[in-house]
Amino acid sequence: MTDLTEIRTEMRRRRKAERPKEILEAAFAEFSRNGYASTTLDQIAERAGVTKGTIYVYFDSKEHLFISMVREVMQASLDTVHELFETHEGSTADLLHAQFSFIYQHIVEDKRRREVVRMLIAEAPRFPELADRYHEEILRPCLDMLRQAIQRGMDRGEIRKSSIVDSPQVVIAPIALVDLWMMMFDKRQPLDLKAYFNAHLDMVLHGLLAK
Repeated sequence: MTDLTEIRTEMRRRRKAERPKEILEAAFAEFSRNGYASTTLDQIAERAGVTKGTIYVYFDSKEHLFISMVREVMQASLDTVHELFETHEGSTADLLHAQFSFIYQHIVEDKRRREVVRMLIAEAPRFPELADRYHEEILRPCLDMLRQAIQRGMDRGEIRKSSIVDSPQVVIAPIALVDLWMMMFDKRQPLDLKAYFNAHLDMVLHGLLAK
């Protein structure tokens, strides 16, 4: 009897530990289908198989839930890009190549991430606080990582001094174009992502590297 009780306790513990992720998955599905404004916590709770009160145990508002869902989709990949910077010992050109290769293989082609971007673009005019939270928690750390990589190259004499370190957005702007292109044209005007990546990296390196 004791063993059975322990098994049931362990199952309940695991179920409780998995619940936030299940709520986030349900939130992604409902926000994608209905948009932020039209999605209710009741709909998310029903899809997740919990009560609305259970959602409030983990997320204090719909905005908090939305941003947590965005973070869930993107954070692991951003952590990997940061780890590449922290552990890289070679040239800055090789570092940028490794970071951009990972971004194109695991972020650019991620349909879930693109859906998040689509939602943010659609909702930002009505809910600028969502865009602001996305900027603070996701986009700014990403830009900071890129700025650090460029500064590393400058310090080592591998990258020429320029204003790019103050405006790293221009370096990753082609990635934003990929998102827009695929949202608008998808398979009707397909991109050769391998060729696009090579062109993007070539432009970045020839624009940044010291002569």
